[in-house]
Amino acid sequence: MEGKNKEKGKSVWQEVDKRVLIPGGICLLLVVLAGAVFPAQFEKGLSACVEWIMAHFKWLYIVCVCAITIVCFWLIFSKYGNIRLGGKKAKPSFSLFTWCTLSLTGTIAVGICFYGVSGPVNAFMNPPEFLHVAPGSPEAVIPSLKYCFLHYGIPPYFLMVFFAMILALVYYNGKRDLRGSSTLFPLIGDKSKTWIGNIANILMVVCLIVCGTNMGLAVIQLNAGIGTVAGMAETPSFEVVLIVIYTVATVIFATSGAHKLMGRLSNVNAVCYAVILIFVLFTTSVNDTFNLLFTALGEFVRDFIPMISFGDPIYQTGWQNSNSMFYYAWNLVPALMQALFYVSIAYGRTLRQFLLVNCLLPCTVVFTWYAAFGGNAMLGILNGSDLFAQMQQFGDGIATFAFLDTLPLGQIMKWVFIIVAMMTFITFSDSVAYSFPMLLMKKTSTDISLTKIPKALNAAVAIFMGVLTMVLLFVGGYDALNQVIVALGFPAVIFTLIVLIAGVKFILHRDKYDATYIEEMEEAARTTKIE
Repeated sequence: MEGKNKEKGKSVWQEVDKRVLIPGGICLLLVVLAGAVFPAQFEKGLSACVEWIMAHFKWLYIVCVCAITIVCFWLIFSKYGNIRLGGKKAKPSFSLFTWCTLSLTGTIAVGICFYGVSGPVNAFMNPPEFLHVAPGSPEAVIPSLKYCFLHYGIPPYFLMVFFAMILALVYYNGKRDLRGSSTLFPLIGDKSKTWIGNIANILMVVCLIVCGTNMGLAVIQLNAGIGTVAGMAETPSFEVVLIVIYTVATVIFATSGAHKLMGRLSNVNAVCYAVILIFVLFTTSVNDTFNLLFTALGEFVRDFIPMISFGDPIYQTGWQNSNSMFYYAWNLVPALMQALFYVSIAYGRTLRQFLLVNCLLPCTVVFTWYAAFGGNAMLGILNGSDLFAQMQQFGDGIATFAFLDTLPLGQIMKWVFIIVAMMTFITFSDSVAYSFPMLLMKKTSTDISLTKIPKALNAAVAIFMGVLTMVLLFVGGYDALNQVIVALGFPAVIFTLIVLIAGVKFILHRDKYDATYIEEMEEAARTTKIE
């Protein structure tokens, strides 16, 4: 595992692990081609598959969410949270601020930019029957925010980072390969290196389709935003130009590495988020915003266990399937792909720090953002705003821009938001293009962020994401691949539950699986013997 990964004279093809690349790449391409060539049929088949899964295994999603949430809180508050990734002597190669901004901006993109206004407003105007509140009524405001906290905050961030945490543990401390299959070692031993374990690696490769759908959302939103900001009655398609800009920028930043341009862009992006949030707070009502935030947060904490364990067994409205279960799948599937990025910037941190920075920090930002943007947007609708009518006419991509238009200096802030949104989606895509090739490398450094990945691999992943987005938006299959992600949620749930068992076993039996812990104990024994 250790050592430099790039030796002189070696080609890129010689440096990659073909056992992961070839089968994973074939499966990925087959899924994309099926969605692009036969979009209607593929989507219909997947919809039937998802309906069957929800009819028989919704309970498994609930078990997964509850179990991961319990384990994460256990690690935060127990002595096991002190376990340091890489061992006691491991030193982080990123400052705390840069680590926080890389984590925050590399994963928060769609949750804040696209759904920050549209998510609460749609929930507000279309509340589920079991809440017993009228659409668009004052009584629907707090429940809408509460469910947005559930769908975009906790437990989604626990679902997003849990697999990454266990992968980091078995890689840095267990000194296993940087493969999804390595997380199974505590359960099946060396069989994790056979075809059984390789299924996990292939699943991680297929999850790359998430980038196409996320970048698609980014392009749709920015295209709508540019048209409204420019005051165009009919927005021309800037989508091709936007995809090209995204792809080129992703290549540039990803090939520079997390210690260079990527880290700087994340720092700037985080500061810009803070500026926009402060602007919204002071141009609306700070008092109203924080009253909304703390009221919704209080009810969220009070109802947290009933909410995450709720399966809608009585009314069976179907709302739970297309909302909570949908978002759980939309976090579990990207988690398998995004894990490599979380692992690459976590060396030298404790498990407690890992969870606080990667889960509770972004949740704090998300909760505040949704109260400021979504909460005030709902209050605006109660006071006569036509924001929801604009969303119905022009699509959800217009929501944030329509909201900003209601504020003082809104025209200026819409341009600022376009720039910040572009940076945000670039920080997401460059984090993938930077880290995903690590899964394919035969050798990686002890601190993965110091691994010298061939720039051709970073560029190839970035270009693939750009081409995939282009195909989905212009050839067809965007909706079909959205359904693929939901369908992939089922194997992702099963795999994640297995990893959870393996991870807990690793933590409780460090004397057997944690190589760094074993070395520390042996060193302590030698020191005691000498004395």
